[in-house]
Amino acid sequence: MKKGILIFLSVLLFISISAQENKNHSTRPEGLKEGQSNFRGGVRIGFTGSQITKDGFAFEGFNKFGAFVGAFVNFPVTKSGKWLIQPELNFIMKGCKHTLKFDENGNITGPNMEDYKLQLMYGEIPVLVKWRFFRGFQLELGPAFGILIKNIDVEKVNGDPNYGAPPFARFSLSGIIGIEYLFFNHLGVNLRFEGSLLPVRKTGASQWMYLLGGQYNQSFCFSVYYQF
Repeated sequence: MKKGILIFLSVLLFISISAQENKNHSTRPEGLKEGQSNFRGGVRIGFTGSQITKDGFAFEGFNKFGAFVGAFVNFPVTKSGKWLIQPELNFIMKGCKHTLKFDENGNITGPNMEDYKLQLMYGEIPVLVKWRFFRGFQLELGPAFGILIKNIDVEKVNGDPNYGAPPFARFSLSGIIGIEYLFFNHLGVNLRFEGSLLPVRKTGASQWMYLLGGQYNQSFCFSVYYQF
Protein backbone atom coordinates (compact mmCIF):
# COMPACT_ATOMS: atom_id res chain seq x y z
CA MET A 1 0.00 0.00 0.00
CA LYS A 2 2.72 2.48 1.02
CA LYS A 3 4.78 1.59 -2.04
CA GLY A 4 1.79 2.20 -4.32
CA ILE A 5 1.13 5.63 -2.78
CA LEU A 6 4.80 6.61 -3.18
CA ILE A 7 4.74 5.63 -6.86
CA PHE A 8 1.49 7.57 -7.35
CA LEU A 9 2.90 10.72 -5.72
CA SER A 10 6.09 10.42 -7.78
CA VAL A 11 4.03 10.41 -10.98
CA LEU A 12 2.13 13.51 -9.78
CA LEU A 13 5.44 15.29 -9.12
CA PHE A 14 6.74 14.38 -12.58
CA ILE A 15 3.60 15.77 -14.23
CA SER A 16 3.85 18.97 -12.18
CA ILE A 17 7.49 19.55 -13.13
CA SER A 18 6.80 18.85 -16.80
CA ALA A 19 3.87 21.26 -16.79
CA GLN A 20 5.94 23.99 -15.16
CA GLU A 21 8.59 23.71 -17.85
CA ASN A 22 5.90 24.42 -20.46
CA LYS A 23 4.12 27.18 -18.56
CA ASN A 24 2.65 30.22 -20.27
CA HIS A 25 3.13 33.56 -18.45
CA SER A 26 0.05 35.25 -19.90
CA THR A 27 -2.75 36.16 -17.48
CA ARG A 28 -5.40 35.96 -20.20
CA PRO A 29 -6.97 32.87 -21.81
CA GLU A 30 -5.16 32.07 -25.04
CA GLY A 31 -5.93 29.63 -27.81
CA LEU A 32 -3.80 27.55 -30.11
CA LYS A 33 -0.49 29.19 -31.02
CA GLU A 34 1.73 27.99 -33.80
CA GLY A 35 5.32 27.29 -32.83
CA GLN A 36 4.68 27.56 -29.07
CA SER A 37 3.77 25.10 -26.32
CA ASN A 38 0.01 25.01 -25.79
CA PHE A 39 0.16 22.82 -22.70
CA ARG A 40 -0.37 24.07 -19.18
CA GLY A 41 -0.66 22.08 -16.00
CA GLY A 42 -0.94 22.18 -12.26
CA VAL A 43 -1.70 20.43 -8.99
CA ARG A 44 -4.79 20.30 -6.79
CA ILE A 45 -5.81 19.34 -3.26
CA GLY A 46 -9.24 19.06 -1.69
CA PHE A 47 -11.81 16.81 -0.06
CA THR A 48 -14.81 14.67 -0.99
CA GLY A 49 -18.22 13.88 0.45
CA SER A 50 -19.37 10.46 -0.78
CA GLN A 51 -22.16 7.90 -0.63
CA ILE A 52 -23.04 4.46 -2.04
CA THR A 53 -26.41 4.09 -3.75
CA LYS A 54 -28.75 1.56 -5.41
CA ASP A 55 -29.73 -2.06 -4.81
CA GLY A 56 -31.55 -1.38 -1.55
CA PHE A 57 -28.46 0.00 0.14
CA ALA A 58 -29.69 1.78 3.26
CA PHE A 59 -26.73 4.01 4.12
CA GLU A 60 -27.25 6.84 1.63
CA GLY A 61 -26.13 10.40 2.29
CA PHE A 62 -22.88 12.24 1.52
CA ASN A 63 -21.49 11.55 5.00
CA LYS A 64 -18.13 9.97 4.16
CA PHE A 65 -15.37 12.58 3.93
CA GLY A 66 -12.07 11.84 2.26
CA ALA A 67 -8.98 13.30 0.62
CA PHE A 68 -8.61 14.35 -3.00
CA VAL A 69 -5.21 15.19 -4.55
CA GLY A 70 -3.99 15.21 -8.12
CA ALA A 71 -2.22 16.79 -11.06
CA PHE A 72 -3.39 17.82 -14.51
CA VAL A 73 -2.40 19.20 -17.89
CA ASN A 74 -4.67 21.07 -20.28
CA PHE A 75 -4.46 22.49 -23.76
CA PRO A 76 -6.81 24.56 -25.94
CA VAL A 77 -8.47 22.97 -28.96
CA THR A 78 -9.77 26.23 -30.46
CA LYS A 79 -8.05 29.47 -31.40
CA SER A 80 -10.28 31.43 -29.04
CA GLY A 81 -9.05 29.36 -26.09
CA LYS A 82 -12.60 28.79 -24.82
CA TRP A 83 -12.53 25.00 -25.33
CA LEU A 84 -9.87 22.83 -23.71
CA ILE A 85 -9.05 19.18 -23.10
CA GLN A 86 -7.77 18.32 -19.61
CA PRO A 87 -6.37 14.88 -18.66
CA GLU A 88 -5.79 14.38 -14.94
CA LEU A 89 -4.18 11.90 -12.55
CA ASN A 90 -5.92 11.86 -9.16
CA PHE A 91 -6.01 10.01 -5.86
CA ILE A 92 -9.54 10.09 -4.46
CA MET A 93 -11.24 8.56 -1.42
CA LYS A 94 -14.87 7.47 -1.71
CA GLY A 95 -17.30 5.28 0.24
CA CYS A 96 -20.04 5.82 2.78
CA LYS A 97 -20.53 6.20 6.51
CA HIS A 98 -23.49 5.78 8.83
CA THR A 99 -23.50 6.43 12.57
CA LEU A 100 -26.42 5.44 14.77
CA LYS A 101 -28.55 8.30 16.06
CA PHE A 102 -30.60 8.21 19.23
CA ASP A 103 -33.54 10.24 20.51
CA GLU A 104 -33.87 11.73 24.00
CA ASN A 105 -35.10 8.37 25.33
CA GLY A 106 -32.12 6.44 24.02
CA ASN A 107 -34.00 4.81 21.15
CA ILE A 108 -32.45 4.47 17.71
CA THR A 109 -33.94 6.86 15.16
CA GLY A 110 -34.19 5.92 11.50
CA PRO A 111 -34.33 2.54 9.75
CA ASN A 112 -30.64 1.60 10.16
CA MET A 113 -29.78 -0.60 13.12
CA GLU A 114 -25.98 -0.60 12.95
CA ASP A 115 -22.93 1.58 12.41
CA TYR A 116 -21.28 1.16 9.04
CA LYS A 117 -18.14 2.56 7.43
CA LEU A 118 -16.78 1.91 3.95
CA GLN A 119 -13.72 3.60 2.51
CA LEU A 120 -12.63 3.11 -1.10
CA MET A 121 -9.31 4.49 -2.35
CA TYR A 122 -8.96 5.00 -6.10
CA GLY A 123 -6.34 6.16 -8.54
CA GLU A 124 -8.23 7.85 -11.38
CA ILE A 125 -7.53 9.29 -14.82
CA PRO A 126 -10.29 11.72 -15.87
CA VAL A 127 -10.31 13.14 -19.40
CA LEU A 128 -12.38 16.32 -19.34
CA VAL A 129 -13.69 18.79 -21.90
CA LYS A 130 -13.66 22.31 -20.46
CA TRP A 131 -15.56 25.38 -21.66
CA ARG A 132 -14.61 28.92 -20.59
CA PHE A 133 -18.01 30.58 -20.71
CA PHE A 134 -17.58 33.79 -18.66
CA ARG A 135 -14.35 35.45 -17.58
CA GLY A 136 -12.67 33.01 -15.17
CA PHE A 137 -15.59 30.56 -15.01
CA GLN A 138 -15.28 27.16 -16.67
CA LEU A 139 -17.57 24.16 -17.03
CA GLU A 140 -16.16 20.64 -17.28
CA LEU A 141 -17.54 17.29 -18.40
CA GLY A 142 -16.06 13.89 -19.13
CA PRO A 143 -15.32 10.31 -18.04
CA ALA A 144 -12.93 9.09 -15.35
CA PHE A 145 -11.21 5.72 -15.47
CA GLY A 146 -10.20 4.33 -12.07
CA ILE A 147 -8.43 1.48 -10.35
CA LEU A 148 -9.28 0.44 -6.80
CA ILE A 149 -6.19 0.66 -4.60
CA LYS A 150 -7.61 -0.53 -1.29
CA ASN A 151 -10.86 -1.05 0.58
CA ILE A 152 -11.34 -4.27 2.53
CA ASP A 153 -9.42 -3.26 5.68
CA VAL A 154 -11.66 -0.25 6.27
CA GLU A 155 -15.09 -1.76 5.54
CA LYS A 156 -16.58 -2.25 8.99
CA VAL A 157 -19.95 -2.98 10.62
CA ASN A 158 -20.20 -1.88 14.27
CA GLY A 159 -16.41 -1.57 14.35
CA ASP A 160 -15.71 -5.11 13.08
CA PRO A 161 -14.37 -6.03 9.61
CA ASN A 162 -17.19 -6.84 7.19
CA TYR A 163 -16.00 -10.32 6.21
CA GLY A 164 -17.97 -12.16 3.55
CA ALA A 165 -19.21 -9.03 1.80
CA PRO A 166 -19.24 -9.15 -2.03
CA PRO A 167 -15.94 -7.95 -3.57
CA PHE A 168 -15.61 -4.59 -5.27
CA ALA A 169 -14.72 -4.26 -8.94
CA ARG A 170 -11.02 -3.61 -9.50
CA PHE A 171 -11.67 -1.08 -12.26
CA SER A 172 -14.27 1.69 -12.40
CA LEU A 173 -15.81 4.05 -14.93
CA SER A 174 -17.37 7.31 -13.75
CA GLY A 175 -18.80 10.49 -15.20
CA ILE A 176 -17.79 13.98 -14.02
CA ILE A 177 -19.57 17.31 -14.30
CA GLY A 178 -18.26 20.41 -12.59
CA ILE A 179 -17.67 24.14 -12.47
CA GLU A 180 -14.60 26.14 -11.48
CA TYR A 181 -13.29 29.64 -11.20
CA LEU A 182 -9.72 30.57 -12.14
CA PHE A 183 -8.11 33.59 -10.45
CA PHE A 184 -5.47 35.44 -12.50
CA ASN A 185 -4.93 32.34 -14.66
CA HIS A 186 -3.08 30.56 -11.82
CA LEU A 187 -5.08 29.92 -8.63
CA GLY A 188 -8.54 28.38 -8.86
CA VAL A 189 -11.32 26.57 -7.04
CA ASN A 190 -13.28 23.62 -8.39
CA LEU A 191 -16.54 21.90 -7.46
CA ARG A 192 -17.51 18.71 -9.26
CA PHE A 193 -19.92 15.81 -8.99
CA GLU A 194 -18.69 12.34 -9.87
CA GLY A 195 -20.96 9.31 -10.26
CA SER A 196 -20.30 5.71 -11.28
CA LEU A 197 -21.47 4.73 -14.75
CA LEU A 198 -20.96 1.04 -13.94
CA PRO A 199 -21.58 -0.75 -10.63
CA VAL A 200 -18.63 -0.83 -8.23
CA ARG A 201 -19.98 -3.98 -6.54
CA LYS A 202 -22.44 -6.67 -7.56
CA THR A 203 -25.04 -7.51 -4.92
CA GLY A 204 -28.07 -9.70 -4.43
CA ALA A 205 -29.95 -11.11 -7.41
CA SER A 206 -28.04 -8.90 -9.86
CA GLN A 207 -24.77 -10.85 -9.47
CA TRP A 208 -25.47 -12.89 -12.59
CA MET A 209 -25.55 -9.77 -14.78
CA TYR A 210 -22.91 -7.15 -14.02
CA LEU A 211 -24.51 -4.26 -15.91
CA LEU A 212 -27.80 -4.40 -13.96
CA GLY A 213 -28.27 -3.52 -10.31
CA GLY A 214 -25.36 -3.32 -7.91
CA GLN A 215 -23.91 -0.44 -5.90
CA TYR A 216 -22.63 2.87 -7.28
CA ASN A 217 -20.27 5.56 -6.00
CA GLN A 218 -21.41 9.17 -5.89
CA SER A 219 -19.18 12.01 -4.69
CA PHE A 220 -19.04 15.77 -4.46
CA CYS A 221 -15.44 16.99 -4.72
CA PHE A 222 -14.17 20.42 -3.74
CA SER A 223 -10.56 21.36 -4.48
CA VAL A 224 -8.17 24.27 -4.72
CA TYR A 225 -5.65 24.13 -7.55
CA TYR A 226 -2.65 26.00 -8.85
CA GLN A 227 -2.06 26.20 -12.61
CA PHE A 228 1.49 26.90 -13.76
